[in-house]
Amino acid sequence: MNRVLLAAMAGALFAATPAFAADDGGFYVGASIGQFGVDESGFSESDTSFKLFGGWMYNQFVGGAVEYIDGGTVGDNNFGIDSTGINASLKGNFPISEQFDVFGKVGYYFWDADIDLTGDSGQEGNESGSDLSWGLGAGYNFTDNISIVAEWQWFQIEEADADFMSASFVWKF
Repeated sequence: MNRVLLAAMAGALFAATPAFAADDGGFYVGASIGQFGVDESGFSESDTSFKLFGGWMYNQFVGGAVEYIDGGTVGDNNFGIDSTGINASLKGNFPISEQFDVFGKVGYYFWDADIDLTGDSGQEGNESGSDLSWGLGAGYNFTDNISIVAEWQWFQIEEADADFMSASFVWKF
């Protein structure tokens, strides 16, 4: 009985080895377009924005990315923020099937914001800093090299909450 159980376990282990060996790692690059929104003290506006990114997946589950994000100019008649930044993050990926996966990421956002108080005061300023970022998303793989991704990212810019909802085209090497 023990030999049969041991043989079954060994057979299952050897049968599963090719699935574990397929690492699906490698470099990727992409571009996104979406809406970048800022919320702070009654101010809530958004603008069309974009990002360019590149990364490396260590295997099909763990990777990292660096992104350049242009948040556009978010504002109204009295207040405006023009923000850009570099986001560096670690990515955890969970493949649902060969074509579909979901992921989460956490990182740090190094931002620069031009602030314009165009109302009565006419004050302008420039702030920069770095804060925590995180995001959630899902991707669909058309081929081994081409994917589309829907993603939501959250950032802190000074006291304001910012988020970026985007659609991306990804090219994997």
